[in-house]
Amino acid sequence: MKTNIQWDHLIAEPGQSVSGYVKVGELSNWATVEMPVMIVNGVEEGPVLWLNGAIHGDELNGPMAIREVFPQLDPAKLKGAVIATPVSNPYAWQARRKNTPQDELDMDMQFPGNPKGTLSQRLPYYLFEKIKTYATHLIDFHSLGTPYDALPYTVYKKVPNDQVGASEQGERMARAFGGSVHCCVDLNGNLNELPGNVAGFLDVQCLMHGIPAFMTELGSGGQIQQDMVDYGQRGIWAVLHELGMWAEAPEPPVHTQTKTLTKRKFIYADRGGLVVQQAPSGSIVRKGERICSIIDMFSVVQEVLAEEDTYIIASRKNPPVDAGDRVAFVGVEWREDQ
Repeated sequence: MKTNIQWDHLIAEPGQSVSGYVKVGELSNWATVEMPVMIVNGVEEGPVLWLNGAIHGDELNGPMAIREVFPQLDPAKLKGAVIATPVSNPYAWQARRKNTPQDELDMDMQFPGNPKGTLSQRLPYYLFEKIKTYATHLIDFHSLGTPYDALPYTVYKKVPNDQVGASEQGERMARAFGGSVHCCVDLNGNLNELPGNVAGFLDVQCLMHGIPAFMTELGSGGQIQQDMVDYGQRGIWAVLHELGMWAEAPEPPVHTQTKTLTKRKFIYADRGGLVVQQAPSGSIVRKGERICSIIDMFSVVQEVLAEEDTYIIASRKNPPVDAGDRVAFVGVEWREDQ
């Protein structure tokens, strides 16, 4: 029998859509901090797809895609339910920055959270308890950092001891969503792409709890890019269709994926200056060719060359760099998809 979905004062009965704010904290001036929540509870039984956005406060394209899809979800046509938290870190959102300003932590490395910890640990606990209660599948919406430019792509992960095949289901969802490229991150091996607590990522914790999940990266942070918002909307409809929750299939994606990246890394500047002649996102730079140049006011101070054949996932659009800054995010191993 189809049941209600409840989050504090928000209650969605079968066949209903509800939205509103739930309290997630308080500030020192006694102001209440709230998170927007959207729920569409379909008439018929089916999966529960959770849409999560803005876990980093400068990621705007995902929340906008969720915002535009939600009013179009007719509960009479939906099998299952959709729950959305388009701005899951309101502290970082208010600060217009990636990390939570009160504790300088990346909230996406704190799952499953700690109810007695810092803000960046309490909020994931509160959020993940609800996800575990209701979600059968999850999409985690991200954008590249504000200094970078990228085409839309997805990241799906493989976790150890996956007894229910959540990783494989997450991959199918990612491929249905679409992207310029798909990135496969195998957590069974040595992972040195990013520092920090990789096991604390939301999608990883979902997979470890048997909930199929993947990440989508939609463009750049700090701005609303309508083409990325549109791409995110199309991807949501595609996943709903893939899961049997929505009968209508969307149009094919604009960016047709042909590669799966299996090894990624950052390229760093050795000299300070301005990045120019940057290889664009989505391009392939062969070994020995230029990824970008770094100049000062008099000359070229560094030619950044590819040490191996390199796929440009994200290029730098904000030219000033210090020595040690990232100039590109790239794939160095990939396979061609059929």
